[in-house]
Amino acid sequence: MESQHTDQQLPIGSLRIGLFTDTYAPQVNGVSISLQLVSEGLKSRGHQVTIFAPKFPGYKDDQPNVMRLPSLKYLNNPPIYVAVLGTPRSTWSLTRRHFDVLHAHSPLSVGLLAYLTASTKRLPLIYTYHTSITDYTHYVKFIGGTRVMKYAARWFSSASTNLGDQIVVPSPKFQRLLLAQKISSPITVIPNGIDLSSFKAAKKPGSLRNRLGIKPEAPILLTVGRMDPEKRLDFIVDAFAILSQKTPNAHLVFAGDGSARKGLESKVSETSVKERIHFLGMVVRAELPNVLHDADLFLSASTTEVHPISVIEAIASGKPLVAVEDEAFEGMIENDRNGYMVPLDARVFADTVAGLLADREKLERFGRHSMALSEKYSIEGQVQALEKLYLEAILQNWRGNFFQRMISSNMSSMNKIPTRINRMIRTEIGKMMPGRKKK
Repeated sequence: MESQHTDQQLPIGSLRIGLFTDTYAPQVNGVSISLQLVSEGLKSRGHQVTIFAPKFPGYKDDQPNVMRLPSLKYLNNPPIYVAVLGTPRSTWSLTRRHFDVLHAHSPLSVGLLAYLTASTKRLPLIYTYHTSITDYTHYVKFIGGTRVMKYAARWFSSASTNLGDQIVVPSPKFQRLLLAQKISSPITVIPNGIDLSSFKAAKKPGSLRNRLGIKPEAPILLTVGRMDPEKRLDFIVDAFAILSQKTPNAHLVFAGDGSARKGLESKVSETSVKERIHFLGMVVRAELPNVLHDADLFLSASTTEVHPISVIEAIASGKPLVAVEDEAFEGMIENDRNGYMVPLDARVFADTVAGLLADREKLERFGRHSMALSEKYSIEGQVQALEKLYLEAILQNWRGNFFQRMISSNMSSMNKIPTRINRMIRTEIGKMMPGRKKK
């Protein structure tokens, strides 16, 4: 049975927050990981958090605050389930719950549910733009690559984003993208955060090398994340084949899984460097620090990133980086200080990696600077920024509707505001009333 919460059970200043997402555990991606970290961070600050996500058959949540919605399977590899809206269970659950603010993390069916709930309950809606929809149309069956689909994706991106009262983007790259799409809602940049302390050191140093039989002097190049077409992992294989001519003892490790893995393994099997390319599959998050700390260099060839958590984890682990140029890495990669961003050219990429591997002193210096850069990406900072935005949205929502409520209910609606935020609302309203003396 779901636990019940009342205003009296929550301390003054606590908020009831609904997080809505189309992707969540057991799926492993940036949005899922970010939501788990944010949820725990908000709860640790005394807030009541409920997560709404599609049901994933065979998976049982280990947290009581997750509300699973009936779903249908959309893709097999990777398995993706889409929530079915309007079912009695989900409708009844939302009807009987009380919230102060809703936060949508995707524009699809669960995001639509957030908008409908916010409209019905007259609540503020925050929307985080995690993914550039126009870069992922290839996941739509049959018509994903057509011009009509790409045009529709651009329209849907703007229309769905404008449904939010406040928009959150994880990086300046997406702020610029949304401004170019003429988004009218206010946009706030709140970078993704992680538990930095868990990546500062490895609990089991050498575990990756022991597992793969790699000698201590052999450099390890690492990528972490979903193995899907937009990540351009085949480019990294091409660059590694070129690199091997200069650094024949180097090893390349892929940590992750996804729809592109089978094709990539087939490509690797036909190369002369197949013995030095390794596929770890999905890595348990608790083991990631061990994997990262055994690596010498972190690589990325994707140009569709927003603010990749895998890169934050890499710099928190003190790893230098080489990546294909992309605005998403702004603030995380500083050229010639903790890594390099290079053009989408396999030979240039390989030469850059080879030059960095040949300079051990530079690798160590770059690693120290990476760790220093990571300090601004703590989960504590992200949660505090969200908390501030939630309070501002609640105030704006009530101030915007105050006079309408006053006329229709003779201010009786003020008594319906939860006591823990009533005092704050009344203070704000007092500032609006003429003739009130300042203390």
